[in-house]
Amino acid sequence: MTKMISSTIKSWGLLTLFVLSGFIVNAQYGYVHMEGETDFSNVSPILSEIDRGQIMGWALQDNGAWISEKGRIPLSFENKEKPQTEREKLGQDNIISLQLRRVMVGSEQYMALIHIYYDGDYEFPILQEGWTKFKSFDFYVFKANKLEELFPEDFEYNTKWGVNLNTFTRGTVRDFEQDKGLIEDEIKKAVLLVEKGEVVNNWNLVFGINPVKNGEDVGVRFKLVKTFRKDYLVDYYTNEQTWEMNINRSYWEVRTNIFKSFVQDAQEYLIDIDEGLIPTSHDSTYQNYYNWGVVRYQMGDYTSAITYFKKALNKNPDTEDFMIYSFRGNAYSKKELYNDAISDFDHALSLQPKDIMDYSNWVRNYFNRGVAKFYLNDLGGACKDWNKSLELGFGQAHDYIMEYCE
Repeated sequence: MTKMISSTIKSWGLLTLFVLSGFIVNAQYGYVHMEGETDFSNVSPILSEIDRGQIMGWALQDNGAWISEKGRIPLSFENKEKPQTEREKLGQDNIISLQLRRVMVGSEQYMALIHIYYDGDYEFPILQEGWTKFKSFDFYVFKANKLEELFPEDFEYNTKWGVNLNTFTRGTVRDFEQDKGLIEDEIKKAVLLVEKGEVVNNWNLVFGINPVKNGEDVGVRFKLVKTFRKDYLVDYYTNEQTWEMNINRSYWEVRTNIFKSFVQDAQEYLIDIDEGLIPTSHDSTYQNYYNWGVVRYQMGDYTSAITYFKKALNKNPDTEDFMIYSFRGNAYSKKELYNDAISDFDHALSLQPKDIMDYSNWVRNYFNRGVAKFYLNDLGGACKDWNKSLELGFGQAHDYIMEYCE
C-alpha cells in the first residue's frame, strides 16, 4: 500500500502535521498549541493513535455473561465481586493510549507500536500495602509492511486472523511520566543494541483481529499477545482455532472507522524506498532525492532533508511542483532559518497548482510564511499572510489572527 511520494503527498495534504519552530498545527484534529523544538533523528512523532476514550475492554465472566468497561478489560469474576485490591482495579489489561510511530532502521521503514497503560507497585507486596500508581509503556518495533495485514483492503467481517509482527525489538519502561523524548530515546536505544549485535531479541507480538458486523453495528475486536519468536508459537497464535479460543474470552473493541484510521493514517507516511531509491553516485534522480528528503523531514532530520531537497532541485531546477518548496520552507523554519523559509514559501506561492485538488495545500503556504514572518518580528506581514490564508479557506489561521492581530 506504499506509494511514491508524488502521489502520496496529495493524499495527506501539505503536511498532516505542520511543524514549525515553536508552533504545531494538527490539521486532523484542528487545534493549535505551542511546543519547543525536538530532534527526532530515528523515531517519528505520533502518526496515529487510539486513546482510552475510544476503546472498550470486554471479558467473559464465570457465569457466561460478558461485561465491558472503557479503557480496561475487566477480570473474569467481576460479575460476582468488585475488584478489591489496587492491582485488581487495573483489570486484565488497560490502555491509556495505543500509538504508531515510524522508526528508521538503516534505510528500512519500521513501525513502533506503543502501548501506554496504568501500572503500579506495592511497597509491601505480601501485605498488599503502600500502593503507588504510575504509568508504564511497552513498545514493539516491526517492519512497516506488516500494517497491510492488520487491515487488508479485502478483509471480511466476522472472520478472525492473527498477524505475526515478527518484532525486531521490544521493550518496557515502568513508572514514567510523558516527558518529551523518553519514548523515542528508549526505542532508539533498543534498536541500536540489536543493530550492533549486543542484544538478541527473542520476544514477539501477535496481533489478533476480528472485524464484526451485526446489522448496521460494525467494529473491530483485537487482542495483543506477547510471545516468543518461535515457529511453533507463531503457528499456534496465528491460526483461526486459537483465536476462536483467545478472543472469545477477552478482547478490545473499537469502531471500524477508528481502527481503520489507526492503521491507514500511519500507512500514509510510508514512502516507497525500495532498492535503488537511496541516492548514490549511479542513482541520483530528482525523484529519489525528493523522496529521501521527505523521509528525513518526516523523521525530524531537517538538516538532511534540506540537503536532499537542494540536490533534487539541482537536478530539476524548473520543477513546477510547489510541494518541494513547501517542505523545504518548513524545514528551514524548523531550523529557525526564517528568511530562507520565506524565500521558499514565496517560490511555492508563485507556482499556482493546475489541479484543484492541490489548491488547499498551496494556500497553506500563506499561513506558514506568516509564521516565519512572526518570528522575524514582522507582525504586520504575518497578519497579512494569515488573513490571506483565512480568506482562501485555511480556517486554523483564525486563532492566530484573534491572538496576535488587531
